[in-house]
Formats: sequence, structure tokens, C-alpha cells
Amino acid sequence: MDAPKQKVFNSMPIQPSRLVMNTETFGKTLLELYRISRLAPIQNFQRLAMDAISARFDFDSAWWGMASQPLDGQLEVHASLPYRLPAFYPGLWDDIKEQDTIADAAMLEPGTCVNFGRKQLYASPGLASLMARFGITSCLCTVTLLPELKLMAFLSLYRMEGKPAFTEHERRTMQMLMPHLTAALSANWMLHLERVRASNASGRASLGVVDKRGMLYVADQALTAALRLEWPQWRGPLLPEPLVRHLLAGTPYRGQRLSVRLHSVGDLWLIDLRPVSHVGRLSPRESEIAQQFSAGSNYKEIARDLGIAPTTARHHLREIYRKLEVSDKAELAHKLMDMGHDVDINVEGLSMFEELPGAPMGFGCLPVE
Repeated sequence: MDAPKQKVFNSMPIQPSRLVMNTETFGKTLLELYRISRLAPIQNFQRLAMDAISARFDFDSAWWGMASQPLDGQLEVHASLPYRLPAFYPGLWDDIKEQDTIADAAMLEPGTCVNFGRKQLYASPGLASLMARFGITSCLCTVTLLPELKLMAFLSLYRMEGKPAFTEHERRTMQMLMPHLTAALSANWMLHLERVRASNASGRASLGVVDKRGMLYVADQALTAALRLEWPQWRGPLLPEPLVRHLLAGTPYRGQRLSVRLHSVGDLWLIDLRPVSHVGRLSPRESEIAQQFSAGSNYKEIARDLGIAPTTARHHLREIYRKLEVSDKAELAHKLMDMGHDVDINVEGLSMFEELPGAPMGFGCLPVE
């Protein structure tokens, strides 16, 4: 009996190559990428950036992410976007990564885009199996080193059966585009943090973006100092081991000097750090009353909600004000924000600005013809 044929995932209808990026469309693509980096939340940026490129450059699917390779270890992908590919694609690659001749060639010449046709893609059994499963017959791949993070950014563009191989012009185009993609991605991380801080008035909080392995991608200026409150010897860019354990478990951390919350944003995590206040530590009941009062409830409503006498609620509020050294509800709300992580923050990072009428066309948003 013949073995069952492997399923081939066709991500889009096969058409002849028709999009050739010239100098004009290349420039407009750059403007569009930087515009998206300013406006899009972290979890949306890579997909929107690939949408913008695919409108001007012919490919069927892509894989874009961050990876590392220790001197004595194997290549590891930290965070990635399989574009027009299933979410399990990185796991399939992980099974055959020792036979990935594309990665080997790209890492030999960082910054140089390598062009693999069918013959090269199907030269090793593992890579051939992966490519055949998705009908891929042509690939462009570029690696950009990020030495300050001890990481590399990679982008692979794929064409499927029935499409012509990538040309030398297309290889050079993607080689020129990759540094801009990496710069736009880094800018997007930083701008996302700024938007989160602005939208939450987050007081003494320090913010950063990390991947699932605890690698710190970008942070505000206070984060390094905040981490060293708890771990004086920490140098980065990998988070301290106790924080990595909490990251893997998806649980908040509270230490002697620092409390940390973790917020999922796509394939990355936003970390929210605050110094622990040892002055005015509230009891669980006082903390509950303080939260309700700062949220707008009066002492009678709090008493009714908690099933206590109004005089008891007022007594607790007096103790809360005394311990926290505040004199009104506004000060109380700010103090609670500064003290810890009971107050939720909005991590969406949505832009507070809108494009002016006509600006997208004026600043490089090229329509698809």
C-alpha cells in the first residue's frame, strides 16, 4: 500500500510573479513601515509590516523573528511570526533545524540575503521534508546581528510551486530592506512602552519588553536600576533567573524590594516593575477598602459591600490615610499605583494620535493596484 501523501498547506492562490519593487516603491515601502511602527501595538506590528511589503513584493509566505545561538549550543528561536503559515510552523522547523542549510548559509554572512532555489532547498532530507509539506520551492533569507541583545533578527520569504524563483534584483532588494525592518521593529517596541506609560500615568513603574525566554529587548531608562534593587549583580540582557521562572509560569513576582507583573503582548511580554514600599504596608482588608475607595465608592457603600459597619469602614480609611501619609482620594489613588500591582494597567499601547486627512497617501501608503 502506498504511504499517504503529506498534506501541503497552500497559503494563497498561485499566480505568476507580477510585483517588482523599484526605487519608488522601495522608498514608499520604507515610509509605510516607519508609519506603522509609530502607530501599531507590538502584537500587530509584524503582521502589518509584512502586509505592507507583500503589497509591493511578490512572495507567498514568510517567517520573521528573533533567534540566538550560543557558542556551544544549537540555534534557538525566541519569538517569531509565521506569516501566511500555521502557528505550528516554528515547532516543525525545530524538529529539523540541524539540517537547515538556509540558516547555516545566512548566518555565515550576516547582513547578506541568500537566495535558495528548489535544488538547494531539497538538498537535505529534513529541510526538504519541511519545504515539501508547505509547497515551498524558493526562499530568500537574511540575518541581522543584534550584538547588544546577543540575538539575531531573521526573515525568510517563500515562494511556492508554480512561481518563478527569486531574482538577483529581488535578493538585493530584500538585503537593503532588512536593516530598515529591524530598525522599525525596535522603534515599535520603544514607542509601545511610551504609549503604555502615557496612557496609564504609571508613576514609578519601570517597563520593558521581553521574550518568552526572558531576553530583554527594550526597556525604559529606569528598568536597569529597578532590577538592581533586587539583584545588585544583574547585568542583562537576560532577566534574572527568578524572574525567568515566573515568566515561564506566567505568574507575578514579589520580592523584598521589587514587584513585577507580566503582560502578554503577542509573542512577547511586557514587564511592569515597581519598588516595594515597606512604609505603610496595608493589611488585606485595608488594601481591599483602599482599592474600592480610590475607585469611587464611599465608606457606606464599602461597608455594605463588605458586610461591615460604616463606622468600621471609616476607621479603616483613617488607618489607611495614616499609614500611607495621604490626605485625599486622589493622593490615595496615586500612592496605590506607586506601591504595587493591584491596579491593572492597559498594555495595548494604542496610538493616541490619528493621521491627518490625506497623510497616509502623502507619507507613503501606496495603494495596491
